[in-house]
Amino acid sequence: MAHDPKLRILEKLHFLYAVIFTAFLAAWTAARHYVFPPDDSPGVARSTYTAIFKSLLSLPRREQKLIMRGSTSRGIERYCALSNVSQTIDDLPLSTKLHWIGPRSSKANVLLYLHGGGYMEGLVPRGHVPLALKFATKATASLAMLEYTLAPEARYPTQLRQAVVALKHILQTTPASRIIIAGDSAGGHLAAVLLSHLNHPSKDIETIKLTERLKGICLISPFLSYDYDKASYRTLAEKDYLTLEHMKFLNENFKPEGLSDVDAIKDPYLSPLDVPKQWWNDSAVSNILLVVGTWEVFLDDCVSFGRRLQDAVVSGTKVDIVQCSKEVHAACVADEVWGLEFDSTKTILAWMSDIAP
Repeated sequence: MAHDPKLRILEKLHFLYAVIFTAFLAAWTAARHYVFPPDDSPGVARSTYTAIFKSLLSLPRREQKLIMRGSTSRGIERYCALSNVSQTIDDLPLSTKLHWIGPRSSKANVLLYLHGGGYMEGLVPRGHVPLALKFATKATASLAMLEYTLAPEARYPTQLRQAVVALKHILQTTPASRIIIAGDSAGGHLAAVLLSHLNHPSKDIETIKLTERLKGICLISPFLSYDYDKASYRTLAEKDYLTLEHMKFLNENFKPEGLSDVDAIKDPYLSPLDVPKQWWNDSAVSNILLVVGTWEVFLDDCVSFGRRLQDAVVSGTKVDIVQCSKEVHAACVADEVWGLEFDSTKTILAWMSDIAP
C-alpha cells in the first residue's frame, strides 16, 4: 500500500494545521487532567494519547496515509537494533514471514503474536514488540511475531491463510500443548478466526489437524462482528478513539471486494461472533482469555463473544473474560509506548504466567 499520497498544496496545509492543532489539544488535555481532572479521568497520559489518536483519526483519508505505519519488518528490525534484541526471520509460503524475537529455545513454549492495525498497518515497534516480549517472558515462551500482508494489497482470506502457514510451521517443532496465540484488535480477530478454522476447517484454506489442544489463546480488544448495530458503538463513541466510521473504512479495505456487510456476517471466518452457538462446542484450545476495555466501542461484542464461549465450549477449556476499567481500544499497546502498565497488561501477564507450566 502506498504511504506517500502526494498531497495537493491545500491538503498539505490542512495536514500541517491538523498536526499543530493536535499538539495544542494534547497539551490542553494533559493540563486539564493534571490540574482539574474530571471525576472519571483515566489519568494524564491515557487521556492525552486518546485525544491525540482521536484527532489524527479524524483526518481525511488521504492525509491519514501520512501517519500510517508501514512495513512490520522494518519496524521490528528498527526496534531490535535499537534495543539490542536478537531477531531471526523464517520466510514461509504465501509471502508469510515469521519473526523470532529475543531468546529462543526448543524446550520453551512458543507465543505466536498477531499484531493489530486494522489489517492495513504494520505493528507499533515500541508498543507491540516489547509488550509481546513481556508476555512471552511470563509464559516461558519463545516469541514469534507473524508478518501478514497488509490490506488492501491483500484481502481476506490471505491473512488467515498466512496465520495457518505460520502455525503449521511452529507445529513442526513444538507440540500444540506448548503453543499460545495472542493478538490485539485485527490480530485478535485473526486469532479468533484461526480458532474458528481449527474447530471447523474452511474448505478454501489448508487444514491443520491437531492431536492435542493448543495451550492458550489471548484475545485483546478483538474485532468480532460486521453487525455494527450495537449500543457500545454509540454510548462509548466519545470515550474511545476508535470510531465506527473508521472501522467501516478499515473493513471495506480488508474484506473481499464487493462483499456486503450482510454477507460478511454469514461468514464464520470473517464474523466469528455471528456463528451458531454450537460452533464453539469443540474447542481446540485449553485456555482462552478475552480482554476488553470498558471504554471501547467493541465492548458489547467482546462481552457477548466471551460469554458465548463460556456457555458453549466443552469441559477442559477455561474461558476468562476481563473488562478493564476506563480503558480504550487495545490500551495495553499504547500504554507500552508511554511506559505505563495498567489492568489489561497486568491481567495478560498474570494469565500468561498461570498457563506457562
